[in-house]
Amino acid sequence: MNKKEFIREIAHRSGLSEYAVNEIYNISYELVAEKLISGENVDLPKVGSFVLITKNARNLLQGTAANIARTCVYPYFKTSETLKNRVKNAARYKKSSEKL
Repeated sequence: MNKKEFIREIAHRSGLSEYAVNEIYNISYELVAEKLISGENVDLPKVGSFVLITKNARNLLQGTAANIARTCVYPYFKTSETLKNRVKNAARYKKSSEKL
């Protein structure tokens, strides 16, 4: 499912216009980005969390004066247990019904 299909489905289920849903989607993206940039995590109950992880940067110039310890910060999405379990149980049910 791509963004356009996602927006169309939400508009259909909610009764809102595709334009309104697209605006909500874009505002949501901007809000998540702003919060991550400011160092905050974003928790979406039943869906997951956007968190920041810090990793050491690779130094490709080992043994030179450029050996400076640097870190990089990356956004990471951690799926909620609720969503994981729902998908896992649906997949398990689908497999068991295919055997019949």
